[in-house]
Amino acid sequence: MLAALMPLAVLAAALQTPAPPVAPAAAAKPVPVDLTADQVMDHLNQVVSWYRRIATVGQSPTLADNALARERLQQTSTMALRLVFDFAHAAGALVGASPEAVSSDAADSSPGSNDPGELQRVAARLDTRIAGLQAQLNGLDDQIPEATPKQRPVLVAQREQTQAALALARQVQVTIQTLQQFAATAATGGSGGATGLVAQINALERSIPEVRHSSSTDSAKSPAAASAPTSADSLPPQSPGLIALGSQWFALRSARRQLQDALQQTDDLSKALDELRGRLTSEVRSLLKSSLAGPRLTDPTLLAAARAEINAATVRFKQLSTLLVPLSEEDISIDNTRSTLAELEGTIKARAGATARRLALHLAILAASILLIVAISSIWRRATFRYLHDARRRRQFLALRRIVTGLALTLIIVMAFVSEVGSLATYVGFLTAGLAVALQNVILAIVAYFFLIGRYGVRVGDRITLAGVTGRVVEIGLIRIYLMELAGVELRSTGRMIVLSNAVLFQPSALFKQIPGADYTWHTVVLTLAPGADLTQAQTRLKSAADSAFEKYRASIERQFAAVQRLVDFDSAAPSPEIHVRFTEKGLEFSVRYPVEAEHAAAIDQNMVSTLRAALDEAPQLPLAESGAPVLKAD
Repeated sequence: MLAALMPLAVLAAALQTPAPPVAPAAAAKPVPVDLTADQVMDHLNQVVSWYRRIATVGQSPTLADNALARERLQQTSTMALRLVFDFAHAAGALVGASPEAVSSDAADSSPGSNDPGELQRVAARLDTRIAGLQAQLNGLDDQIPEATPKQRPVLVAQREQTQAALALARQVQVTIQTLQQFAATAATGGSGGATGLVAQINALERSIPEVRHSSSTDSAKSPAAASAPTSADSLPPQSPGLIALGSQWFALRSARRQLQDALQQTDDLSKALDELRGRLTSEVRSLLKSSLAGPRLTDPTLLAAARAEINAATVRFKQLSTLLVPLSEEDISIDNTRSTLAELEGTIKARAGATARRLALHLAILAASILLIVAISSIWRRATFRYLHDARRRRQFLALRRIVTGLALTLIIVMAFVSEVGSLATYVGFLTAGLAVALQNVILAIVAYFFLIGRYGVRVGDRITLAGVTGRVVEIGLIRIYLMELAGVELRSTGRMIVLSNAVLFQPSALFKQIPGADYTWHTVVLTLAPGADLTQAQTRLKSAADSAFEKYRASIERQFAAVQRLVDFDSAAPSPEIHVRFTEKGLEFSVRYPVEAEHAAAIDQNMVSTLRAALDEAPQLPLAESGAPVLKAD
C-alpha cells in the first residue's frame, strides 16, 4: 500500500518545489523505457499464474457459503488481470523503441494511488499551479499589446513557454482525475506490424477468455449472491456424524492452506509490482521537477528551446502514464484481492476452529456413552452373580447382557459415525419413484403452461422478463416458451432467439410483464438543500417545476394509464410527479419521482433536471447543500 503512494509523492514533490531554470543545452531528449521485453512478460505471466490460483481458490466447495466474498474475489482479480494486459499492451508499444519511434498518442493518465485523501491533496496543489500559470498567461496577454517593439518578442516567447508549461500541468491534471474516478468506483489478435513482445502478449490474451468476456460476465452476476451468509461463526447445515465432521475439518484445513498460499503469492506479486514500477518513477520525478515549474528566461531563443523541452516532456509523460496508471490501478485491485483473501482465511480459520470444537465434543460424548454402557454392563454382571444363584438363569441373563451391550455399542457407534441414517429411506423412495423424478421438469412445464395463458398471463408479442432474460414473446408451447431477446437501454433486438422451459415459472425469480399499451417507467431526481432552507417554499417550487416539465407529455402518460385501467379491476391514481422530503445529516433531501416515456427517457430526464435546477437558482434562499447536486435514479 505504501508503494502505491510513490508515484503520487513524485507529483506532490514536483508541485511543491519549483525547479531551477534549465538551459536549453542541458535539456535531454526522452529515452526509451527502462524495461525489457522479458521483464514485461515475466510480470504478465506472474499475474496470470496468480489469477489462476485465485480462480482455483474461489471455486473451492468449502467457500460455497461465502458467495459475496467469492464474488468480490473474482471481480478484483479479474480487474487486476485486465489492467496487467493494459500495461503490457502499452509496454509493447514503448519497450525497446527509440524516442522518435514511440507514438505520442499515449493514454491521458498518470501514476496514482489508492489513497483518496492523497489524490485530493495532489489535485488541489495542481489546481493551484494551473491557476498560477493561467494568471501568468493572462498577464502576458495584457502586456504584449502595450509592449515596445523591443520587448514584444521577449514577451511573446515567454507567453509560448508559459502556455507549454500550462499544457503539461493540465495533462497531469487529467491523469489525476482518471485515478480519482478509478479509486471512486473500486469497492476492463496482434496486427501484422506487431513486434515479438506484442505478438506474445496477444497470444497470451487470446488464451484467457476472462480478459475478453469479463464485462459481460460481470453484468450477468446474480444479485442473489449479496444475500449469501458470510458470518465466520456460522456453519453450513450438516449431520452430527463424526465422519462428516472429520471430513469437513480436513477440507477446511486444506482450504486454509490454499488461501495462505494464495496470500503469499499475492504478497510476492505486490513486491514484484513495486519493483517494476520503481523503474519508471525516477524518470517521472525528474521529468516533472525539470519541466512543470518552467524556467524564467528572457531570451526568445532560449524560451523557444525551453518550450520545445516542455512539449517533449509532455509527450514523454503521456508515454509513461500509459505504463504507470495500469500498474497503480493493478496494485489497487491486488490489494483489494488480498483483503478478500485475508477475510476468507479468517472465516475458514474460525470455521475450522468451530468444527474442531464440535468434533471434540462429539468424540467426548461418544467416549462418555461407551463408558456409560460399559459401566451399566459391569453393574449388570455383578448384580447377576449376586442375586441370581441358578446357573441356567444366570447364563441367560449374562447372554442377554452381552446382546444388549453389543447392540447398544453398535447403535451408538453407528449413530456417531454415520451421517443421516434417515436419508436411507429417502434414497429408497427416489429409486422407487425414478420415473416421476425423471419427468419432473416436463410435468412442471405442462402445469406452468396453464398459468402462462391465464387472464393475466402472457400473450404473443408481450415484452416480458423471465429467468433474468428480457424479450418479446414469439410463441408459447406446451413445454417451452420462445422469446426474441431484447437488450440495451432502448431494448433493441439482438437477433437471438431464447428458448426457455415453462418450468422456470416456478423458480424463485419473478416474471415481469409490461402491460400492453403502457410503456412508461418511473425515474427519481434526488436533490439535497442546505439545512437552513425553507421546507414549505422548497417543496412548493419543486412541485411546480416538476408539474410544468411533466405537462409537456402528460397526455401520452394519461393515455397509457387509461389502457392500464381497462385491464385491472380496481382504480388507482393517475401517474404524476411526486415530491418526498426527509431530513439527513447533509440537509433536506428532496426526491422528485415522475413517470417517463421509455422512448424519450433521456430527453425527459434532461428537461426535468434543468427545470428543477432553474427553479432553485431563481430562489437564492434555497441553496443546494455542499454535496447536493441532482442525482438521477431509475426505479
